[in-house]
Amino acid sequence: MPMMPRIRSRAALFVLLFFLLVLPSAAWAQRPAAQALPQVARLFEENRDQVVSVQTEMAAPQGSINPFFNPNPGAPSRGQGSGFIVDESGLIVTNWHVVSDAQTIQVSLASGDVLSAQLIGADPATDLALLRVSAPFALPAVRLGTASDIEPGQWVVAIGSPFGLEHSVTVGVLSATGRALGMGPYDNFLQTDASINPGNSGGPLFNLNGEVVGVNTAIIRGGQGIGFAVPVDVVTEILDQLRDPGYVSRGFIGAGVQELSEALATTFNVAPRSGALVRSVEANSPAARAGLEPGDIITAFNQATVTEPADLLRAVGRVSPGSEVKLSYLREGQAASTDLTVAERPDPTRAQVERARGVAPKPFDGRLGVFLSAVTPRNAGRAGGPAGVGVLVERVEAGSPASGILRPGDVILSIAGIDTHDPREVPRVLQRQPAERPIRILLRRGGEPLFVAVRLKTS
Repeated sequence: MPMMPRIRSRAALFVLLFFLLVLPSAAWAQRPAAQALPQVARLFEENRDQVVSVQTEMAAPQGSINPFFNPNPGAPSRGQGSGFIVDESGLIVTNWHVVSDAQTIQVSLASGDVLSAQLIGADPATDLALLRVSAPFALPAVRLGTASDIEPGQWVVAIGSPFGLEHSVTVGVLSATGRALGMGPYDNFLQTDASINPGNSGGPLFNLNGEVVGVNTAIIRGGQGIGFAVPVDVVTEILDQLRDPGYVSRGFIGAGVQELSEALATTFNVAPRSGALVRSVEANSPAARAGLEPGDIITAFNQATVTEPADLLRAVGRVSPGSEVKLSYLREGQAASTDLTVAERPDPTRAQVERARGVAPKPFDGRLGVFLSAVTPRNAGRAGGPAGVGVLVERVEAGSPASGILRPGDVILSIAGIDTHDPREVPRVLQRQPAERPIRILLRRGGEPLFVAVRLKTS
């Protein structure tokens, strides 16, 4: 390492120190303050109780009965997701894909309480669903914000249950807005590099004010730092419809549209992104009755400016069927407008939503730790006995008092000598049993009666 030249005078030494110490300090003082890293501990503590874990149970998958590939044929498969409470009465938002095939839905609160949930509404087009739980106490609800003014680079926080790790918190920035992933006509995702993994689906994305700005929904398999969330504004737009009637009705005009590319715009003598180019018009549709033709360029809908097809699809979707609106367009370079009556968009997924909503939650008893169902003619064969006798154990919670003692498929015939025929009777019977010593349960397993003893939870 070369030696510094020898300082020959005290004055020269002062000059050197001035340049090394004083000037850099002054320049640093004039720089804008660096943005501090976000402190999210308080945000997490204030919002963790509003975030839930969602566990689902689906029918056994169809497939091979070879024990090497399916050692437990007929056993249900399970799913995992997240959600957040939007009303203290027990309304919870999650993703449709988390609960779409569920036969039972279970919600775990931050307090450790486990509640059975009912699907009351869903919108596959935006991958949103609304659950309801009944709790003996008011549930804390999140604060819903808006994603309309959020900008790339702003800090965001995700809370959820990735891989079943409940109430995990990750931090990142908003990477982009308005992402289209090819998932449907209403694609409009927020992109973030806050870590999102399987199990985060349905959980909230917060801004640093503790407001929900998105619903974590999608990831790119194999990608890192790339996650997507539905803007919370979509939730606020459709929440009332999810609550009642349980599905979303959207507007429909019957015009197929496409992007007005730079080359196409040249052929129409207009600027790119001047509107949505009509490529087809359905017969007897609102667009046809209003006189629209292929080649028209829609520039405004109900006073909302249209620059691309996504603008039009979202604007039409927000309008209630039956509404009268004004539509502006260009035809051969000439501006024109027309009035039309919006119809209801056909929804091929509504039947699936109705079927899913018809699945009643199976009663769950927290002291015993089991999901129960009635023994009906349909499941009597699996229960190994006549319908109406006993209650069927559908699932046993890991770590519960019944874990390792009761099994799915067992039929509880009596508890402490009291016959059971209805799952709703079980909590009332158990409530009268002491917690300090085991209780006796008579069950039927594999067609044979069996006594077991279970010590209940004390709380």
